[in-house]
Amino acid sequence: MITAVHRNAITVITIAALTGGTLACGFGGSSEQAPPPVAAPTSTPADRVPLLEMPVEVALEVTGDGNADITYAYEYGQSPTHLRAAAPWRTTITRSLTEPVMIVSLTARAEGTGAGTTIGCRVTIGANVVLTENTAHGPHATATCSTVPSSLPT
Repeated sequence: MITAVHRNAITVITIAALTGGTLACGFGGSSEQAPPPVAAPTSTPADRVPLLEMPVEVALEVTGDGNADITYAYEYGQSPTHLRAAAPWRTTITRSLTEPVMIVSLTARAEGTGAGTTIGCRVTIGANVVLTENTAHGPHATATCSTVPSSLPT
């Protein structure tokens, strides 16, 4: 049975322990003060756009000579475009990399049947960053390139 005296003693001991812990944490150690917290900017100036939100050009290219069967798609769920075109061939898409996930898939199959037939594919971003490229040789050579440009490290 806990009496009023015991209850008061427990309360006094608890308060002393808590106060002592607070004092122990607050005194001693280094006399240097912690640096003040760095405040994050509250807004982006109107004339500055975050890098990934800026529109960029994604280029799909087929290299080689002669004609090729080209199949490409640049969105999840998009029906691939099929065409017979003369190589070299190129098309571009301009978009922000923060838009919903974009996948680029490009396949080129050379119509040439000779041993020296060569076909290539390349996907670039921003006119000079090669994301993926591939080259194939031989009769009906097929080169395939696929990438997810929006997964670039920031």
